[in-house]
Amino acid sequence: MSAKDDAVKKITESIDDVKKKAEPVIEEAKRKAGPVIEEAKKKAGPVIDEAKKKVGPAISDAKKKVGPAIDDAKKKAEPVIENAKKKAAPVIEEAKKKAAPVVKEVQKRTRPAADSVKKQAGKAAASAKKAGKGITDKVAELTSKSEIFIQYGDYEIKTEDMVGRVREAYLAEGHTPGDIREVQIYIKPSDRCAYYVINHRDTGKIEF
Repeated sequence: MSAKDDAVKKITESIDDVKKKAEPVIEEAKRKAGPVIEEAKKKAGPVIDEAKKKVGPAISDAKKKVGPAIDDAKKKAEPVIENAKKKAAPVIEEAKKKAAPVVKEVQKRTRPAADSVKKQAGKAAASAKKAGKGITDKVAELTSKSEIFIQYGDYEIKTEDMVGRVREAYLAEGHTPGDIREVQIYIKPSDRCAYYVINHRDTGKIEF
């Protein structure tokens, strides 16, 4: 270890030793100062309250004195403001007169564009209304219920039921629903049966 390092070490040890010796003294000082501080707070409390009481009226009195001064300033300012308004009025009117032709010219130039926008908006509204009616009619068409019955002799056939029976017969042969792409059914009441062709290839019949 060098002489420098040894010196630093000794200084550090000396500082730590001083700290250790000073800690009890500091704690004792804090302990003794505590009651003194509390006593000072107790004695200062009434003094502070008394000062507040004395200052309160002074502030109120200052407010009262300032109030008239503010009102007086407002009164003095009103004529100045009115005079400024009177002087400014002709200037404003002159500016309006000069601006009027410019405004009219701008309105004249922009009127065709505004009229065009109105016409386009009207056409768009009419198209939207027409499209909305078309959609409503189509929805009504798709959601309306239709049933077809074939009556022959003493029996009645519902075409929707016949489609279901054809599908069942085809599936019973070992086919799957995914195999069915197109179905044609030929109902022949005189034979009391319906002939069917599925996918333009497989044929069969079902009796009523």
